[in-house]
Amino acid sequence: MSDAVLEELPGDRVRVRVAGREFVIDAACTHRLGRLVHGQVNPRTLRITCPLHGTGFDLTTGCPVAGAAAEPLTVHHAGVLGQLYAPQDVWLPASERLLDWDDGFHDLMLGDRLRMAAYRAAVTEAVRPGATVLDLGTGTGILAQWALEAGAARVYGIDLNEKILQTATRRLTEAGFGDRFHPLRGFSFDIELPERVDLIISEIMGNLADNENCVAILDDARSRFLRPGGAMLPVAVESYLVPVTAEAAHGAVRDGSPQDAGSPAEFAELLKGRGARDAFDLYYDAIIPVGGQLSAPRLLRRYAFEGTHGAHETSYEVPLVYTVQRAGLFTGFKGYFVATLSDTVALDISGDEVAADDPQARTTSDSWKHAYLPVRDAVPVRPGDRIALTFSRRHPADTGSGSFGQVYGWEGSVVSGDVTVARFSHSTRPDQEGWTP
Repeated sequence: MSDAVLEELPGDRVRVRVAGREFVIDAACTHRLGRLVHGQVNPRTLRITCPLHGTGFDLTTGCPVAGAAAEPLTVHHAGVLGQLYAPQDVWLPASERLLDWDDGFHDLMLGDRLRMAAYRAAVTEAVRPGATVLDLGTGTGILAQWALEAGAARVYGIDLNEKILQTATRRLTEAGFGDRFHPLRGFSFDIELPERVDLIISEIMGNLADNENCVAILDDARSRFLRPGGAMLPVAVESYLVPVTAEAAHGAVRDGSPQDAGSPAEFAELLKGRGARDAFDLYYDAIIPVGGQLSAPRLLRRYAFEGTHGAHETSYEVPLVYTVQRAGLFTGFKGYFVATLSDTVALDISGDEVAADDPQARTTSDSWKHAYLPVRDAVPVRPGDRIALTFSRRHPADTGSGSFGQVYGWEGSVVSGDVTVARFSHSTRPDQEGWTP
């Protein structure tokens, strides 16, 4: 009846692409649990009909419109193909607000093709039949489910969010794993497990790798929860920074208009609450095109999570120097990570292809995006110029090293020949001085 494309998603959902629109709905009909991935879609009326008993639903509202009586479907996402977001759209940093993640953000993660494909392959590869597993930051429980499907004897799932943990428990129970999933609510530093596990899996990395404090958390988990010879997933993660020209993103920061910041007054209050001097003392989530990179990326940090080494340093200063390779307007830095998840699976979020109408071609992560660290005053540069950067991470004075908080700083200069033509200095908490261990 149509050229609709239906695709099953994690979390018992279905993505429907039809007539230039995209919808994410429940996978099961609310009448007799028919699988809607096999349903018929009418592109003119935007309705889907269950193949089991012919119950029809409006894709835009989820309401039943034909056939046997049924409850409404939940419509988790409704949008226009290709308009989920655009390159250089600027968003507030999700990693700075992870305690406020709601169902909508978890839906975004579940629909993130790059993220989910890599993690599913890695979990399937790493889990051995009969293994005990810790899913650290379990969220909706999708990684735990894949571990159980791969043969794990039991999975402990830790999460701070009680509501999301209840969702994970319900979903895993419905999937038949209720007796093998053990939810634990709290901060992992405060939790004790009844046994050591064979494998720790986690996706608590931020787009700068350590901006959800995954390093300290995974170091602690490895030392207290992992049996000798056990495995970590991810195995390692590297973070990179590169200077960029991103004039649209820079303009959005200058104008105080991130996509999700609310009104200018609300954004101003947010910055005031952080102690920021202005919008340039914050980093942002954005897809920054590879074509906007002014030089080769430089490795910022590498963290290896397996083995018997001690804890990584989580406060640091790293000096980096870049030689400009193409002329452009230097507006800041692009940050991203490349993670080794398992023996044969890597996850690289540096890509810039956002073609929503061709999911197989997409190289971006919808939920991570890149980190954009702007400079207040944009600077014209040309090949041969040098950009010197000192990037730092420290813990603010009002939090301990085990918290999610951190202060990032990026300062440096632009040098042309022997002349320093510009300087920049930014910090996500400029009101904080000094370092804490």
